[in-house]
Amino acid sequence: MLKEEKKALRAEMRSYLKAFDKSEKQQADERIFQKLIKHPWIQNADLILCYYSMPNEVDTLAFISEMLKQKKCIALPVCKSKGIMNFYLLETLSDVRPGAYGIPVPLKTNQPVNLYGKTVMIVPGLAFMPTGERLGQGGGYYDRFLRNHSLPGLVIHDDFRTIGICYDFMLRDKLPFELHDCRVDNVISN
Repeated sequence: MLKEEKKALRAEMRSYLKAFDKSEKQQADERIFQKLIKHPWIQNADLILCYYSMPNEVDTLAFISEMLKQKKCIALPVCKSKGIMNFYLLETLSDVRPGAYGIPVPLKTNQPVNLYGKTVMIVPGLAFMPTGERLGQGGGYYDRFLRNHSLPGLVIHDDFRTIGICYDFMLRDKLPFELHDCRVDNVISN
């Protein structure tokens, strides 16, 4: 039952994203960018785990560029087999190549980054609740990563925070949410 609800909601959200006016999207991306760079977790972060945005996602390229300019350590995800995802350091935005699902990944992927200091992860999604529940694309990569790094009892890094970013129309009062689904600590929308 929940799987069918998720499937229907994913289709609905993808439809909204596809129809999102380009000019409105750019304005919304800019407002999210401004909120994100001013967030105290970001300002104090030692390491930022971020995703390289695709055309129908909240744009992260300006954010990544700004963080690199500020000499912050940025890492991007690389999806491996069996639903495993690791993060690898990014030196410049031009140091990427196509990875799984056509998503750009860092050129250097020989050693995944170890979480250290104050780590903040920017988490994509198709829908969020203000309380942090999230509906992702359906591959489970982020849920598996978060389960291994941030859940009580499984914490291997004690200063790890997550921020979901989305457009206002992606905020929902209720989402189909299962036990294996992970919440984010904070949600930023336009």
